[in-house]
Amino acid sequence: MRNLRCVGHSSIGSVPGIKATAWDVSNDSVRCLREVDGLLRLERWVDDVIYPIASWDAPPSPYEVLDLHFSGDTESATIIFDTGDIVVVRENPTNEEKIEIVGSIDAGISAASWSPDDEILVITTKASTIIYLTREFEELVSVELTARDIDLSDHVSVGWGKKETQFKGKKARVLRDPTVPETIDDGRLAEANELGETTVSWRGDGAYVAVNSVEDSTRRRIIRIYSRHGILESVSEPVDGLIGPLSWRPAGNLLAGVQISKDKRQVVFFERNGLRHGQFPLRPLDGIEEGMEVLILSLQWNVDSTVLAISYDDRVHLWTMGNYHWYLKQEIMGTELKWHPEKPLTCALTPKSRDRLRRFQYRAEICAGPILPPYDYGVVAVIDGKLLKVTSLRQANIPPPMSLYEITLGANANDVSIRLEDSGDDYPRLPKFRILVLHSKGISVYLLDMSESQPPSWLEDVEEPTTALSIASISLREPDGLLPLALDESITKASPGVFQLTDSGSLLVNGKVLIRGCTSYLVTPSHLIFTTSQHLLKFVHLHPETESIESTAFEIPPDTPESDERCRSIERGAKLVTAMPSIFAVVLQMPRGNLETIYPRALVLAGIRQSINGRKYKKAFMACRNQRVDMNILHDHQPEQFIAHTGAVIDQIKEVQHIDLFLSSLREEDVSQTMYRETLRAEERQDTEARTFEKGKVNRICNAFLEALSGRRANVKNMITAQVCKNPPDLDAGLLEIVRLRGKLVIYMPV
Repeated sequence: MRNLRCVGHSSIGSVPGIKATAWDVSNDSVRCLREVDGLLRLERWVDDVIYPIASWDAPPSPYEVLDLHFSGDTESATIIFDTGDIVVVRENPTNEEKIEIVGSIDAGISAASWSPDDEILVITTKASTIIYLTREFEELVSVELTARDIDLSDHVSVGWGKKETQFKGKKARVLRDPTVPETIDDGRLAEANELGETTVSWRGDGAYVAVNSVEDSTRRRIIRIYSRHGILESVSEPVDGLIGPLSWRPAGNLLAGVQISKDKRQVVFFERNGLRHGQFPLRPLDGIEEGMEVLILSLQWNVDSTVLAISYDDRVHLWTMGNYHWYLKQEIMGTELKWHPEKPLTCALTPKSRDRLRRFQYRAEICAGPILPPYDYGVVAVIDGKLLKVTSLRQANIPPPMSLYEITLGANANDVSIRLEDSGDDYPRLPKFRILVLHSKGISVYLLDMSESQPPSWLEDVEEPTTALSIASISLREPDGLLPLALDESITKASPGVFQLTDSGSLLVNGKVLIRGCTSYLVTPSHLIFTTSQHLLKFVHLHPETESIESTAFEIPPDTPESDERCRSIERGAKLVTAMPSIFAVVLQMPRGNLETIYPRALVLAGIRQSINGRKYKKAFMACRNQRVDMNILHDHQPEQFIAHTGAVIDQIKEVQHIDLFLSSLREEDVSQTMYRETLRAEERQDTEARTFEKGKVNRICNAFLEALSGRRANVKNMITAQVCKNPPDLDAGLLEIVRLRGKLVIYMPV
């Protein structure tokens, strides 16, 4: 349910003639190769400044730069041209040349790719050969691509595609095996988008490499899987309309390719053995009429395998997957994207004009409504291209990719925000929320009214095209009345400090490290809730009355879920979605995408104590009953208040069986000092420790109930229960109550 939100962007213009880019992970700079006035210039982009490195004569046109790779340990850049030349540029040469042609292949080069460990360079030649080179450019293996490679495939054909093996009786369609496809692909080339290019892609661990090329003799596009040592392992099964783009998921389980047909465009997946393993359809492009040819240039996975970038001729789409559904999260105008080799959601982008460099930094974030009661309805919005999926988890806990409501937009959404609509009341009975959606045509505003069981209604469109990358960077005009309260404002007004989660997993408060190994967090009025890399859910008490607090003042619970109510074990990889303190609920999303709603004891007890402090004993009692919390807390949290308002407690609980349930649960133990001690703040814990009960807590409560119940004929049963629940039980007084109820008084004399 997470969206990709742009949290950082920088660009530099007036750099025409960009041919290729590469990342330098040592200082997060970008190497850029440009052609200017017949010269190739290698430059370094750092902090919005371009620094020249080297320049030399460009090869005769036409030529293409197939790969630009920078090695940080040798401080050298390798440029591979389709003409066959391999050029190395050393930034700080010692006894070597600064610019050197280390090799040349007469037949020309069709594709090239370095292994993830920078130890092996694989190039494919225009003479249908694969060459393995070391980082010193010495040849390791040379393999010829032949039509006989298809015979190595282990795929079995059972003849279902042949007419003579198909059953053609009257009920053939009814009896047909649904697991068998009606047609079998034979690997025909696509009529459109087939450029005849070759693509090379490594698996994330560098053990295997895939080569996607066209076999001229059979006119079929084949994906060959080779080991690191150049041994052919497998060949892909025939797929009609398969085109050149190919990317191996770094996690290693799937290869992504593109299939083009007359009526659809889709991404298809292959396993390492060459067999198909699912697909998902691509969305129509804005500004492209139906039937027009759409050029797909490349596929690229980010380093942690969570985002797939699909590059078109003039734009890039970023896709994520959850619960076996693929979501279109971002549309960026550009043509060549390069992911950062170490930072998963950082990329460099070159526009179609190739005269500008842009750098983006994204963050996977939940777009949720306020967590501050009474507005905590768990409203969550999920972007999926031109669809916005909106769900109020408090009303309907619907797992993705389904949703309670769907909003159809006029363009692909890039960001969304949920804000509280000001109604003029301090605490409206049922709030309204404004949903702001940012897309390429501007901003669309919708209204979600919680008092109506209707989808969000459209309010207005700001039709002016915008170049903004996130809603947070836009100064919106105020509507009639007050400016809607933003989500972040609704939280920080109720909690001290400013919290921030870094990409490395450090949770900061006021700029100081609070904890490490954090994977997600939420802030409620009473707790800081976070998940850890040890698969634990933890609760830290907050001090709403304190405006500023140092990180050392936070009491982080230990990793002891078996004994501490502030710590709870969760499923491996689960992350927080939202919290609803009003109903004591926390919603988690599992790695595969499904949702789980839990009611942590720390959140339940905080709500019970808040109800007791407000003398709402009915609400506190029902929470104890529903969540199986020890009833003694109703008295032990505020004992003097409870005894002083025993009549109010009886009036609120009212039900005879409920009062009996409370009385029968009484124990001499002070649960606020024992089983629920950790769920109190430190200063509250000290107050309870300093407090001591006189002996006879149970009798004190029972006597208070008997006094308040005297004269209430409807609660005679409760009076009997109060007598029996004393310590020791006053059975004689209980029996006398029964006798009085019968209207007789019988005196038993000893024999």
